[in-house]
Amino acid sequence: MRLDGQTRLYAGIAAAPEARRRALLGHLAAELGRPEADIAILRDPMGKPYLADPGLEYWFNCSSVDGLLLIASSRTGPVGADIETVQRCIPVWEDASRTFAPAEQALLAALNPPDRPLAFARLWTAKEAVLKASGTGIVHGMAEPGLEHLDDLPAPPPWRPVQMHVGGECYAVTWYTLPIDEVLVIAARAETSPKPGKT
Repeated sequence: MRLDGQTRLYAGIAAAPEARRRALLGHLAAELGRPEADIAILRDPMGKPYLADPGLEYWFNCSSVDGLLLIASSRTGPVGADIETVQRCIPVWEDASRTFAPAEQALLAALNPPDRPLAFARLWTAKEAVLKASGTGIVHGMAEPGLEHLDDLPAPPPWRPVQMHVGGECYAVTWYTLPIDEVLVIAARAETSPKPGKT
C-alpha cells in the first residue's frame, strides 16, 4: 500500500532476509522501470543500502518488522525509514528510552503509563529514520536528534510533520499510523529538507 507518493508499505513479507531482498528488488525494478537483474545494491560502511549506479539519482531506505516492509524513496536526496508496532514497544520502551536525551525521558515519564509505548514509538521511529537518512545510524545512541520540543507527544495520531536537525543538516519527518491485523503500526520517513529561512 502507498502511504504517500514515495513511501510504500508491503505486508506478508517472510522474516528471511532473502524474502525482504526480493521484495525490495521488485519494488526498485517497478519504480525505476528496469529489470531486477540490472539493479545492483551496495552498502556503505554503516550498512546503509544504495544503488550502485549513481546516475539513477534515486535514494531509498527500508525497515521491516513482523512481516511488514517499509520502503521510502526520493529523487532529491538521502532518505531514511523506520517502522515499529506499539505491541513490540510495550515490553521494551522503558529500557530503550534510556538512550534518549534526559528531556525526552522526562517527557515520557510525565505521560500516563498506557500512553508511553505509543509516544516512545513516535520518538524512536523519527530518530531512527533521521539517523538512517543522515547515514550515521544509531551507533552513537539516540540522544540526538532531539524531539524534546514536541508539545503534542501525548496526542493521538495523526501527527503533524516536524523538522529535525543532525550534523548541520535539516530533515523533514513524516509519521504514518495504521492498524494492520488489529496491531497499530507506526512508520516514519525522513528526508533532507531546506533549512528554515532558506530556499
